[in-house]
Amino acid sequence: MSSNSKLPQLIAIDVDGTLARSDGSISQRTCESIEKARKADSKIVIATGRPWLVAFDSVEKLGGVDFVVCSNGAMTVELPSERILEDIYLPQDLPTSLVEHLRKEIPGICFAYEFTRGVKAEKGFAERLPPGVPLGPPIDNVLELDPRPVRKILTWHEKFDLPDFMIHIKNTVNAKVDIASSGLTFLELGPPKVNKATALTKLTMRLNIRAEDTWAFGDEQNDIEMLKWAGCSYAMENAESSVKEAADFIAPSNDEDGVAATLENLFN
Repeated sequence: MSSNSKLPQLIAIDVDGTLARSDGSISQRTCESIEKARKADSKIVIATGRPWLVAFDSVEKLGGVDFVVCSNGAMTVELPSERILEDIYLPQDLPTSLVEHLRKEIPGICFAYEFTRGVKAEKGFAERLPPGVPLGPPIDNVLELDPRPVRKILTWHEKFDLPDFMIHIKNTVNAKVDIASSGLTFLELGPPKVNKATALTKLTMRLNIRAEDTWAFGDEQNDIEMLKWAGCSYAMENAESSVKEAADFIAPSNDEDGVAATLENLFN
């Protein structure tokens, strides 16, 4: 695809490894470039695997965002009203049956449950979660929690690296959930057929924006569907090869403010 000189009507941007630098900071340069895009009437969408309360921290740093797609597409929030446009959970009985099945098939596996307002994690899992995640005291077993809607199951095993663990999980769950990796040390099991691209499809239909009039930036496996969906997509230089293959172009790395550098070329 040739470089898109037409101003995008919507720009979807991942946070970790894309918008944020490796230390978690978001530069003033990046904030200013996004503000210029908004002034040119581009809708800005944060598209992240983070739960809503953690994603909101990034939104506050930016200062100007129109929508947040969080939890890998399971929740979409309009700003500044904080009106929830999409709110998807795992089927009611699935978390219990899936955790029981995985414990039987993969001894030693650990879990955490993601809810709208935070995460409850088993002992040994809490330190694997990114900073800022609302987290109560560690628990012995997620199955002991009071029944309530679960948005995602987070899972980890100390004896597997992530690619091998992904294979084990895929072979065990048989497509009952959407399996994603956000570049952390654990896997995220979310509602089936829900990802950033499905959420953005619904959002753009609501806004009467065509996919070909959108841009997207990402760096991880959970960005691939979004990068393939967007009319013009950028993988960060720090992304792994499979993510770069899914994108139209390569932006400078997150530590080089690659999102800002790309937007500056378009909006300056």
